[in-house]
Amino acid sequence: MALVSAEGLQEAAVTSFVGRRTELGEIRRGLSASRMLTLTGVGGVGKTRLAMRAAWEMRRSFPDGVYWAELASLDDGRLLPQSVATAMAIRDQFTTWTADTLADRLRERRALLVLDNFEHLLDSCAKLVATLLTRCPGLRILGTSREPLRTQGERVLPVLALGVPPDDMRCPAQELRRFEAIRLFEDRAAAAVPHFEVDDRNGPAVARLCRRLDGIPLAVELAAASLRVLSPDDLLRRLDDRFRVLISGNRGSLPRHQTLRASIDWSFALCTEHERALWARMSIFAASCDVAAVEAVCADAALPQGDILTALTGLVDKSIVIRDARETGACYRLLETIRQYGREVLHTAGQEQELRKRHRDWYVKFAEETRRRWFGPAQLDLAQQARLNDANVRAALDFCLAVSDESHQGLRLADAYRDLWRVGGLTSEGRSWFARLLDNDVEPSVPRIRALASASYLALMQNDLATAKGILEESRKLAEDFGQEQSATLYQVCEAVAAMQKHDFSNAIVLLEEFVARHQDSDELDWLASALLNLGICHSVLGDGERAMANWTKMRDLCVHHGETWRRTWALWGLGFAAWREGDWDRAEAFELQCMDAQRVFDDTTCAANCLETMSWIAASTERSEQAAQLAGAAHTLRRDRSGPLSQFPFLTEYQDRTQAQVRQSLGEERYARAFKKGTHLTFDQVTTQLLGEPAARRKSDREGTAEHLLTKREQEVADLVAQGMSNKQIAETLVISQHTAETHVEHILTKLGFTSRSQIAALVAQGKK
Repeated sequence: MALVSAEGLQEAAVTSFVGRRTELGEIRRGLSASRMLTLTGVGGVGKTRLAMRAAWEMRRSFPDGVYWAELASLDDGRLLPQSVATAMAIRDQFTTWTADTLADRLRERRALLVLDNFEHLLDSCAKLVATLLTRCPGLRILGTSREPLRTQGERVLPVLALGVPPDDMRCPAQELRRFEAIRLFEDRAAAAVPHFEVDDRNGPAVARLCRRLDGIPLAVELAAASLRVLSPDDLLRRLDDRFRVLISGNRGSLPRHQTLRASIDWSFALCTEHERALWARMSIFAASCDVAAVEAVCADAALPQGDILTALTGLVDKSIVIRDARETGACYRLLETIRQYGREVLHTAGQEQELRKRHRDWYVKFAEETRRRWFGPAQLDLAQQARLNDANVRAALDFCLAVSDESHQGLRLADAYRDLWRVGGLTSEGRSWFARLLDNDVEPSVPRIRALASASYLALMQNDLATAKGILEESRKLAEDFGQEQSATLYQVCEAVAAMQKHDFSNAIVLLEEFVARHQDSDELDWLASALLNLGICHSVLGDGERAMANWTKMRDLCVHHGETWRRTWALWGLGFAAWREGDWDRAEAFELQCMDAQRVFDDTTCAANCLETMSWIAASTERSEQAAQLAGAAHTLRRDRSGPLSQFPFLTEYQDRTQAQVRQSLGEERYARAFKKGTHLTFDQVTTQLLGEPAARRKSDREGTAEHLLTKREQEVADLVAQGMSNKQIAETLVISQHTAETHVEHILTKLGFTSRSQIAALVAQGKK
């Protein structure tokens, strides 16, 4: 499943859009008359491009957004609700996604959802669509498929091939351009051969080519790309030969699927031996992949790694492989019809199983390397890379389940991917994979111990205490068998969270403190940070603000030391919450503002919603009632649309209820309602800029509080010396410490304050002395 936002629809269509004005009008009218419209037609006829263009043109008609779910790579219909939730930017870690829970979240939205390539998920898709259309009156659905859903209320629009000149038509080039297939060929040919245009000399051959290809857009585009090496007349002769072989001389009206197959066969024949091999082997990827993945999975003695790049360049030149520019680097993909053809070639050659194994091994390696680097400064880039690889990770996990002796590899992959599923809002999907993998591989092992801990943790994130309890029982038993293995005690964190959900905070503290003592010098940094987070929550709920603050400070410092971002935002939230509980409101606000600044870089909507609510409580405590109501409104929208309820920390609900009652009393119901409603229309970024002000424009006390309360005494000394213009070497000499230690202090200061330069530290110190 791939996500394309409304803003990305135009960017995703990397080539110009030709023709289809009539169909675009029919789509608009169809979605006005019916809430479900399905575009049907043969592969390669242009359903996806047409849907993408229509969604872009209609985006202003849907105030709550246009969302795109590409389903070609999704093989398991059980993951469809989760995939649609992700496509609609709902990153709720705490909801188990079903058709009903998805409908609950979308019932107030006026939005357009595009379901692209769902023909292999007809039953699952029909059930989901029926539920959404029944319970979400503002939702419209546009689908593309080779066959319709045949569900109640569905309207079907067959997408036909582009118009071509009649057989007997002889006319000037200008007249030929009236036909959409001719215009498409000319547009794509000009991209392959600069300055190419249809003229009176090549016009007859181009017209006949488009007729032979039945005006199927994909076939026309493949032909046009071949102009790099062949003239239109050469193309026509070769294509005619291909059709003669396939249909024994019947050159009359060709079935559309046979026409498309002929054109792809012909394009395949035009490739070099290495290009054909790479085409087939790249079909093993379920979605985009980078060059490193292509080289690792596709290279062998028959296709040496040194020849991969040349073959890949040739396939890009021939428009077989699509090159996408990403922030993380260039990625490559096959159109679905092209990928299916390559998969057939791979299967016929008897290479499919071996390539699936290589593909699986690469993504196990990718996941474990990502996990190794996850608790560090590359976290944001790693999260972005992971989202691009979701479909390939699914394919790798499917292979692990399909082959009896490969499930242990799946357990390794899933455990490494746990945090990536959480950060991406795919907790339900992660739980589904863990359940299937654990059922499939029951042998005691270290990977199983780790997978059990991760599976129980994800279950607890969704308050599924019953499932977590069963998993934890096995975890305790295995821990006895692997007592010397550090991974054996990971379950203690989960047992503590389970105790917290039963309000047994004292027992949770015992488990967590034992875990922290054992693992404070281990490599289990993610589990250690989670233990410290939950320790802080337990102590705060029990009224021990000093210990709560100590654990969250330790967690923050651990994250800062390693350059970690995601959990650091949770530590900052916790520090602000603890300071608010202690009545230290300036300090609380300084922490929460730091958290919000970090969230603008690392978008964890659940932490962001917690932060907004805590800021609302702080505003209420400092008699800024209108701001408190607006912040509560902004948090409400974020939870409703993207994050989910306060279910992870249900004991926080009492603070929300109490402070909002206080604000209501202060403002009166009418003023409260107006302020709350105003807040519901603010995005998270707007809250930080419009309501609270940019960081540099905030109250002086906030800035002073940030430095005073976030920096240690030594770090404040270092900050003063930075403000004096000293280098790290000079700071080290002044304080009689090593230069490395001085560098570390400066990096910690920058990270804690959310700064990027030493000049910002100097400016903050100067402001504090005014």
